[in-house]
Parts: sequence; C-alpha cells; structure tokens
Amino acid sequence: MIQSRTYKIAAISLAAIFVLFLTFTAGMRVGFRKAMFSYQWGENYHKNFASPRGGMLHGAFRNFEGKDFINSHGAAGQILKINGSEIVIKGQDGVEKIIIIKEDMSIVRFREAIKVSDLKVDEFITIIGSPTDDGKIEAKFIRVLPIK
Repeated sequence: MIQSRTYKIAAISLAAIFVLFLTFTAGMRVGFRKAMFSYQWGENYHKNFASPRGGMLHGAFRNFEGKDFINSHGAAGQILKINGSEIVIKGQDGVEKIIIIKEDMSIVRFREAIKVSDLKVDEFITIIGSPTDDGKIEAKFIRVLPIK
C-alpha cells in the first residue's frame, strides 16, 4: 500500500513536469515566431517600401531599448495606398505595413460586409491576419473604424 502511494505520487510528479515542459516549449515556439517575423520584416523593408538597398532600418533592430517586437498577427492604422491585392497602412507606431488581401477574407464597416473596392484612402482599419515570410501581413479579417 505504501509502495502504490509512492508510485502514484511519482507518476503525478512526472506528469506535472511533462505538462510544464510542453507549456515552456509552446511559449518558446510563439516567441521564436514573433522574433522571426520582426527580423524578416526588417530585412525586407527596402523591398516592400522601395527604400535604399541597405535599408533605412539597417541596424535599427540591434537595440530595442525596452520596445516589444512588431505585432505580426494584425495591425491597425490609416490606409495610405490601395494597390490591387495589397493595402499599405500607416500603423499606430508610425511604421508602414503591407496588408495582403485575399478573396476569402471578410471586410466589415459597422455591421455591413463590404468589398475591397469600398475601402478608401485615409480610412482607419484594423486587420487580423497572419505573417508572411517576406514581412507582410495576410489579412483574414478587416474592420473599418469610424472617423471621430
């Protein structure tokens, strides 16, 4: 009876350690994904915004001074340019971001579903999506915000 109780405690302890290990591993993967997006976004800045070959942000990602990584799964800001299947916005941090528009995504203004052709330059939008390898955000959902 004492041995079976000891085995139960050992089994529960091992299970707890295993769950902690899985949680830690998942956190590392999420952090790695965010860091990789920030790196790739910086590396492709000159391609996305036609800046000098070395990139205007050359060396800017070396010292964050307490700043967080770039948000890779969404953005919010003012529409600067609508170019076919891409929208360029000026984010809340003043950084321009390229949003890729797909056919199967949703765009909503108030409660009404709209099309890409209904979007206008200078409107404010919020985007939820996923990062691409070249530093853009592939939109899954866009909400047009009212101008106050």
